[in-house]
Amino acid sequence: MDMKVEGMRINGDDTKEVKELNYRGVKAMPFVVGIYLLTATNTHKRVRRGNEAFEKLGTIGTSTNLLVYLTTVFNMKSITATNIINIFNGTCNFGSLGGAFLSDTYFGRYKVLGTASCSSLLV
Repeated sequence: MDMKVEGMRINGDDTKEVKELNYRGVKAMPFVVGIYLLTATNTHKRVRRGNEAFEKLGTIGTSTNLLVYLTTVFNMKSITATNIINIFNGTCNFGSLGGAFLSDTYFGRYKVLGTASCSSLLV
């Protein structure tokens, strides 16, 4: 995190320093994901953890943007918007359990994964 400090004149008398934060989160993200992946013991666990990490990042990012969208565009109260987001997160978590059951019991991994990807793309 870098800080920029600028001087400002107010009424020609004083100089006031304004500190502005410059976050560099995008540059640090590969290191965070890399550390998460390196904690796995074998290659199969690394692949699974990579998929899980990016899925969680996508869900959390969607939830945050959804809260802003519901409160500004739909003019919902923050409590109502939070309840809707909790329902969305619960559906996402139980959806993976349903997909795991269907793939193990009836259809197989690739058919369920392809169907879920297509339905996610359409929604």
